Amino acid sequence: MNTHLSRFLVAILLFANFMQSFAQYHTVHEIDSVMDLSPYYLPTYYSKMRSIEFEPLVFKPIDTSMITTHLFSPLLKPENICNDLGINGQAHKSLIFNYNVAMGFNYQNIPYPLYFKNQSDLIFHRLQTTYSKIAYTFGLPKENEFYAEFVKYIKGVTLDFNLYATDNKGTFVNQKSRNICGNFLLHYQTPSSIYGFKASGIVNHLNNAENGGLLDINSYQERLNTSNVDYPVNSPNATSTIMAFDFALHNYVNTINKNKRYFGTFSHDFQFRQTTLVYQDKFDTIYLNYGTYDSENVTNDSTRIVIFQNALQWSNFMPYQEMSNKNRFFHIAGGVLHDYANLKYSNKRFNSFYLFARTHIRFFKALNLTARISYSFSGYTQNDLTANAEISWTINSEKNHIVGFNANFYRNSPEYFMQHVRSNHFRWDTLFSKQNIVQLKLFWNYEKYIFSVSYYNINNFVYLTELFRPIQNNNIGNMIQVSTFLPFRFKNFGTTANLNLQYCTHDVIKVPLFAGKLSIFYIFEFLKKRLKIQIGTDVMYHTAYYADAYLPVLHTFYSQNSQHVGNFIFWDANVTFQIDRINFFFRIGNLLPPLMHYRNITTPNYPTKEYLISLGITWRFFD
Repeated sequence: MNTHLSRFLVAILLFANFMQSFAQYHTVHEIDSVMDLSPYYLPTYYSKMRSIEFEPLVFKPIDTSMITTHLFSPLLKPENICNDLGINGQAHKSLIFNYNVAMGFNYQNIPYPLYFKNQSDLIFHRLQTTYSKIAYTFGLPKENEFYAEFVKYIKGVTLDFNLYATDNKGTFVNQKSRNICGNFLLHYQTPSSIYGFKASGIVNHLNNAENGGLLDINSYQERLNTSNVDYPVNSPNATSTIMAFDFALHNYVNTINKNKRYFGTFSHDFQFRQTTLVYQDKFDTIYLNYGTYDSENVTNDSTRIVIFQNALQWSNFMPYQEMSNKNRFFHIAGGVLHDYANLKYSNKRFNSFYLFARTHIRFFKALNLTARISYSFSGYTQNDLTANAEISWTINSEKNHIVGFNANFYRNSPEYFMQHVRSNHFRWDTLFSKQNIVQLKLFWNYEKYIFSVSYYNINNFVYLTELFRPIQNNNIGNMIQVSTFLPFRFKNFGTTANLNLQYCTHDVIKVPLFAGKLSIFYIFEFLKKRLKIQIGTDVMYHTAYYADAYLPVLHTFYSQNSQHVGNFIFWDANVTFQIDRINFFFRIGNLLPPLMHYRNITTPNYPTKEYLISLGITWRFFD
């Protein structure tokens, strides 16, 4: 098996190198490209945006092709390489280490990065009338996923609704997920461009059965039982519920005189967030020795965090405007943020004030410098400091050919729950120093190709041990990452490769030496291109390592050194049909285990689905 895997890895690397060389001589199409549109199509564009620290928008056309239709779950997309708990909709963690901290009090990082929405995950649309999209996927064993999006523009108002829902039933005892994540965004600006506002709201409701993984993963891998429901689990009755409400309001005034001369923008941001974490169980659980129960056989742990933020700032560029194409400009913005947090379960309150500033300088057409800094001078996060800087050189703007250097520095307090916890299962009060993380990164972009080399210097890193206790590692660790993303397109053939090499000297940060995904497809065209059929395959592989395990009662991952995961190939196959604006797909996931008689996992004690069949439909209309 190891010989085959070695050959497979060498083949991927050689193939990626060939694609990279080949792309220099042929036209490369963007992944988010508008291909073979109907004559009635009105272009719709989207841009990522930041919430409080807004920036000029960079718009891209929406993807109207059939290429990624079968990648119905965020976990399946080539850009996301994660370990998970066996079914879609449950907790997961990226295999690629990335450190990023935002301003404000942080009780805990929710372990659902691809499902749980924040204000920074919302996108802004630019369109002429209306854009809508619905998608539904049905899987065997039972897996249902639903997606709906509706965007409307009328008389200066942009209204956006988005909904993602899952209802999945696994094959093991107490393995279910039922989640709803939705948001709305409303933006309006007066015809004179003097006043505008953006209101946005997010609802995250994650309701999962939490079996804690199999009690004996070896018996499963050795196929000792004939049915998955016969394997005992750690928590046959536990459930986990995460409910979050997030509302933000951004008001801004552009100061413009009668001669239409612009003197800057004054903005006020208000944000309210409430997050409730609930863990319930009955009968005996694996965590019995670490605390007490409400009664002899029942536990109900609940944590509620309420956060209010208010920010005042000034900028010399307008919000929700496109990035300037001028050869030279000097953009600057800055302000103050007040952050108030209330922990309802312990009746503790925190007030923090942040000073923040950012700039974007274009010295001439090709050279850009961006910088960002924030500093907290009160509360739990007192003396937290974040600084980011990037310099880039645009070799060819039409081909998005850019080289650059990025530096990030974080001196921040650990997540609050790592220092103070009071629950039925766990109780600790610790005092840790500031974490210090430095990242230096060189990158090269060409069209949609991305290549980067990153270096991390990590000091005072806080993590959860195998004994379910937080600890701070005072040793300095170093990490090197080499990443490349290669979306090659030539006529009806295409591939997307996401390849990553990582090495860390820190024992507490577990990452695989290699992790990669490869997607290959070919499109056949019939009936004057009105009918298209795409056949494809997706492959994922990562080397063996001691992956972090999952602890449902604390809604978090923890470090472990007893169980290797990885060194398996995940292979999926798919067929997609496109008729005008309707796409149908058929997908078979994880084909190799039943064929090669092995069973794989990506998170300790949590088996990966074997042989999943999915059927789905995607329909765009009113555009």
